[in-house]
Amino acid sequence: MNHKIMGIIDGDDFASYETALIIDGRELATIMNWTGQEEQLYDYELTASQINELEAACSIILPRNLVLYLTTSGNQPGGKS
Repeated sequence: MNHKIMGIIDGDDFASYETALIIDGRELATIMNWTGQEEQLYDYELTASQINELEAACSIILPRNLVLYLTTSGNQPGGKS
């Protein structure tokens, strides 16, 4: 799975920020509190705590003036795409 963080200006419809995440799937699942493999298929608005944990885990700095979302693309669990 490929994971990205996208940022939008609150009230806008289009992303003005995008960055790919380089992170182990198990570590990401822990940060996101996922309990099942299918949960990684959805988009999530990130909480302040998740943003802090992702910054630490990926050694990145994310913008704080945008609404940030985690998005996923690529193969689904079980080899489906």
